[in-house]
Amino acid sequence: MSAYLATARRLMHLARVVRGQAYHPQRAMIETLAGAIEDAGMAVETVRVDEPGQLPQVALNMLQEATDLLTEHDFMIPAVIIRYAIAPVTGDVPVMDELGAVSVQLARRDADLRARRTALIEHGHLNSRDDEVLLAALGGLITLHRKHERLAAAVAADNSRPENRGKAPADLDSQ
Repeated sequence: MSAYLATARRLMHLARVVRGQAYHPQRAMIETLAGAIEDAGMAVETVRVDEPGQLPQVALNMLQEATDLLTEHDFMIPAVIIRYAIAPVTGDVPVMDELGAVSVQLARRDADLRARRTALIEHGHLNSRDDEVLLAALGGLITLHRKHERLAAAVAADNSRPENRGKAPADLDSQ
């Protein structure tokens, strides 16, 4: 499967995941978001590009609209998920950065989330030809990144406590 077909497939499946997992008090907003992602997928599949590794401008416009919606409204879907969907073309697979927790417990949670994300990527679930596996992989990445965002807030609060200020991040290798 070409990088463009893989990207189109991921985008179409992401639109399905958004319809099933996103939350917004105005249901029409979820449909607007999913529609923008779906339109980007259709454009990737049908519009030719001059340079390999580039997305069609119409797809980029739709993806920008989707990203803007995800950042301006809390759909409970991290905007980074779009980068996973277009990674076959762009070659840019997002990372989940270490949070630098000084608390061992929070550092372990961070390491666990990053390891689960790595396993999901390395096992090739995003490249599966099985629709259910791809849907589960996208949904799993959404959940992992959402948990990581919440953990980042907890780490920031814990690291800023007076007794933790200036401490080095927890070293899990020595535990």
